[in-house]
Amino acid sequence: MNYKDRILIKLDEMNQYLEELDKILPDEFIDYQTNLTVRRACEKTIELAIETVIDVISIIIAGKKLGIPNDEDSLISLVEKNKIISSSLAKKLMEMKGFRNILVHKYGDIDDQRVYEYLKEEIVDFNTFNKEINLFLKKS
Repeated sequence: MNYKDRILIKLDEMNQYLEELDKILPDEFIDYQTNLTVRRACEKTIELAIETVIDVISIIIAGKKLGIPNDEDSLISLVEKNKIISSSLAKKLMEMKGFRNILVHKYGDIDDQRVYEYLKEEIVDFNTFNKEINLFLKKS
């Protein structure tokens, strides 16, 4: 399987997680806040979606032989530097990665309101990522 096929599989996986999140995320914050099972399911699902973004970037870097990144920040920087993703998307991906780290490592107390707002409003960043990666695949 070539690296482009692996990328497409990962993008499908990401989109599946986003569809699942759309199904389980309540319309109202109070329903999110008062249901621990739903909160944890949403947190884990967005974490998995963000992981697939990092996986796609890793596959691109390996497939295009763009170098050996030191960490996840340098992964994002490499694809930005090589014009695979836009600078505005790179900034959003850095924020996304930071958000995932907060969820995974529980840095400080998790602000349920902030998480809920992120789940409701920042999902568009995944769509932008999907579009930019598909454009890259068509060009290469």
